[in-house]
Amino acid sequence: MSGLRLHRSGSGPGVLWLHGYTMDSTVWRPLWDRLPGWTHIGVDLPGHGGSAPIPAGLTLTGLAGQLAEIAQDTGARRVVALSFGSMAAVELAVRQPQLVERLVVAAPTLAGTANDAAAKVRYRQLAILYRMTGPGEQLADLWMQSPPDIFKGTERHPELRAALRAVVARHGWAELGDRAMDGLTACRHTEDDLRRITARTLVVVGDEDMPAFVRNGEKLQATVTDCRLLTLLGSGHLPLLERPGAVAPLIASHLN
Repeated sequence: MSGLRLHRSGSGPGVLWLHGYTMDSTVWRPLWDRLPGWTHIGVDLPGHGGSAPIPAGLTLTGLAGQLAEIAQDTGARRVVALSFGSMAAVELAVRQPQLVERLVVAAPTLAGTANDAAAKVRYRQLAILYRMTGPGEQLADLWMQSPPDIFKGTERHPELRAALRAVVARHGWAELGDRAMDGLTACRHTEDDLRRITARTLVVVGDEDMPAFVRNGEKLQATVTDCRLLTLLGSGHLPLLERPGAVAPLIASHLN
């Protein structure tokens, strides 16, 4: 399926899971364990985990087309996504609304909207370090520093932070050399686009997340026809990973 590796767990109706940047589908295990009765289908996004590198010229719409093929082949009509993965999920729900009946997006990321300023600076720093040293754990350590506060919420969860560092340290970072991410972030989600989403949508934002993502959540709530915005207390940019026990029953209720 277009070089995308899938991880499957459980039995029941299918749910597609889309992870954040520099992660892979293994980060979902604590949530999957708390959500029986579903076939969980984790998609390693291009250039992540066991999937092939990001092909030259791949656009966000092209990635949504690959995800649509997976949804059609597996029958999964529910999608849960985090951060960068939420941008792909939104694009799928915009371009193929008939394929997404239930949608959960956390740390919502919309194409073409203002990102966190510190995150832009950090990405440039990562590119410089990659040119100097190539891939390695030093990139993981730089990426997980605050600011930007992407991983700040994990500081109160040492075991989670260590597990995520191991995942990020496996990331290949090839996109820092060939700029393959540029095609995935070049488009823009307009309000007209968002109005095409017909899925019953749940947006989850950590109460300590960066302002740009809070604004994205508010925009989705105001624009998508059937959308509920939930602020999860005591969590940052990665609420689904930081507080799986608290969020699992909320996701289960929404998916049902």
